[in-house]
Amino acid sequence: MTGLFRHASLAITLAISVSLVAIARADTVSVDLSSLVNSDLTTYTGGGSYPQHGGSITVGDIPFTLATIGPDSDTAVLQTSTETGAGQIYALNVDVFGASTAYTLINSAFGECGTTVGQLVFVGSSTTYTYTLTEGVNVRDHYDGGFCNTVTDVGGTANFGSDRLDMQSIVLPSAFDDQTLETIYFQTFGQGYSGSPFLAAMTLDPAPVPEPVTWPLGLAALLIVPLAHRRWRAQQ
Repeated sequence: MTGLFRHASLAITLAISVSLVAIARADTVSVDLSSLVNSDLTTYTGGGSYPQHGGSITVGDIPFTLATIGPDSDTAVLQTSTETGAGQIYALNVDVFGASTAYTLINSAFGECGTTVGQLVFVGSSTTYTYTLTEGVNVRDHYDGGFCNTVTDVGGTANFGSDRLDMQSIVLPSAFDDQTLETIYFQTFGQGYSGSPFLAAMTLDPAPVPEPVTWPLGLAALLIVPLAHRRWRAQQ
């Protein structure tokens, strides 16, 4: 019987341990691009197939928000220059603590597979991480036409007729888990018709955090142990 009680106590202790380390997934954070968008996506080749007035879309299970532009609130993107040699840098101030993954919707105007066309630079309180954009790897032309149409490393695609929006899943170094992601720089290299990327949306996923609701369960389990012990002694 003593051995049986010990086994029961061990099972309860394990249950307590599990309850105390349960993890909850934090809500995703949509990055607001409304002050940066500069181009009407509905006017691109095949653009009539895209969502026409911004709003929410989901790629995989990741939610995104499309910004708008102009008096008719047309769907808009942050388009980089299509002129050769006209490299650009745009700063997105985000201030999100504990970001673990960044999800972006990036395609390009034009594009030649194999060309490195830009990068995203993630700057935290004490850490910096660079994610490179290469045609044919993680970015391609937005339209299924005569430019680069293949990718090998994207997290999902939203298709709109012959148009598309590809999702990049960017896992950030674990150092970002306990610091603030302050700024993201969207930088392009002025590759012109070899690939001029645009950013349509961005969503950040903070690292999971301990779930507070599990603590009452753990405390309740702690109370069970002495009660079970007293009951066992009374039966001897």
